[in-house]
Amino acid sequence: MLRKVAVIVLLLAALAPSAYLAFQLRAMPHLGYYHDDSVYWSSAKSLAEGNGYRIASLPGEPYQTKYTPVYPALLALIWKLNPNFPSNLPSATLLAWCLFPPYLAMVWLILPQLGFAGWQRTVLWVSSALSPVAVVFSFSLMPELLFVPLLLGSILLAEKASERPDRRWLALLAGVLGAIAYLTKSIAGPLIISVPACFLLRREWRNAILFVAAMLPAPLVWQWWMSHHLSHLTDLATLYYTNYVGYQIYNVPWRDLPIVVWHNFDLYLMGVGKLLTFDVPYGSKHLERIVAVAAIVGCVRLTRRSGRWQYPAVALVMSALMLVWHDMPDQRVVFPLFPLLAAGLWTEFENVCRALRSSWRKPAFADRAVAFLGAGAVAAFAAFIAFTTIFGLFRFLPELFDNYRADLAARQPAYDWIKRNTPADASIFAYDDPLVYLYTGRRSLGIPIPPKLQYHEDDAGLDRLVDSIPQFAGEHGLSYALVTRDDFYRDLRDRGKDRERAVMSTERPVFSSSGADVYQLSITRAVASAR
Repeated sequence: MLRKVAVIVLLLAALAPSAYLAFQLRAMPHLGYYHDDSVYWSSAKSLAEGNGYRIASLPGEPYQTKYTPVYPALLALIWKLNPNFPSNLPSATLLAWCLFPPYLAMVWLILPQLGFAGWQRTVLWVSSALSPVAVVFSFSLMPELLFVPLLLGSILLAEKASERPDRRWLALLAGVLGAIAYLTKSIAGPLIISVPACFLLRREWRNAILFVAAMLPAPLVWQWWMSHHLSHLTDLATLYYTNYVGYQIYNVPWRDLPIVVWHNFDLYLMGVGKLLTFDVPYGSKHLERIVAVAAIVGCVRLTRRSGRWQYPAVALVMSALMLVWHDMPDQRVVFPLFPLLAAGLWTEFENVCRALRSSWRKPAFADRAVAFLGAGAVAAFAAFIAFTTIFGLFRFLPELFDNYRADLAARQPAYDWIKRNTPADASIFAYDDPLVYLYTGRRSLGIPIPPKLQYHEDDAGLDRLVDSIPQFAGEHGLSYALVTRDDFYRDLRDRGKDRERAVMSTERPVFSSSGADVYQLSITRAVASAR
């Protein structure tokens, strides 16, 4: 009974920070934090209203051919139950948080497959529950907490299929979960390579065939959907919003592949380091890289020790894809690998501790001094992770999302003005374009920032892109522009915001507030006069 009580107390304590923040932020003032979250939400609205799988926020409502449909279909249930925005956001927050316990359950189940039991398993599980990155996902409309359990479930069943050759249905079920994972996030595609490869290395031909037979229909059906609904336009905005492959070709031509791999490798290391340490307040690129390398080395050591290949194999293929893909691999992108990376980091530090104990047992003063200093460094690092986690959960994240609440309140008068004073068929230029649609009902479009300009550190190209906002608006028939005080916060930051203000200084705002200005664009007035 005492053990059961201790488990319940530990579970509640692990869930408490995410539950508290989700309750405090249940109105979701941070919607649009990732941009993708607001796109998912507007696509779900289109599904719920019976308009098909479309990006409802964009002019012309193009078909959604970029993001696979499982998560928007789940979000559509909220729109069905309550079609009134933003009063349906608390229900969406509840749905997002309800995906957190299944994620933690799958982490708990996968850890023994990696060779962890007892108190070590418990520590790693608690670290997963208290990871600030995971906690943010628990109150955001992002698919990661749905995707990762499906991914881990497919991996876990694949390992079980190898252990139990008398249960062939396990390989089939692993493929089914892999298919659903793919239809949740297409980054699960490497499963169809790595899982059969592991089976074949073990001479498990039937398992490989069953897995492929169960998973392959999902990518085939999705590719069919895309081929029949993909826009044939090749402008920057259309590629960004609707065409993953087209946007990849635009940003990563063959001649630029070495540059992209070099930059993405460094970003990958820093993304892994930030994911494992959450050292946002005291970020150190060198520390992030060291932690990432230690975690990767530990993963190799762990794989050799445990003999479990499935998770490391898919992590290897996914990581290789991250190095060549235009989506820069930050903490969000590498999050599906968190349980493996955390286990790898633990394994490597265990190895370091064994080496330090061995040195301490030696009689030489130098050996003992090295052991003493090394033990101090390990203790300091553990204290640093504990500090940044606590700081992140109880100081950094609450302050960050309080700022988002204030920013939304500052933009709200502009949203209200647009809703009252612009034609119902007006289209708006805005950085956070899906939010304009959700709060005003007006279609909206922002100018994407191509990663290739950042890969080449092309500041002049970035300036020209922002300077082209009026031409961009004219080409896409945007009649108004919403300029806020926090535009470009995800990418260009002050550089983009200041440049945008300079570009719009030639226009006279039709509405101004402390948080935003609304402009009726000159090109629209000229067209109206011509008519």
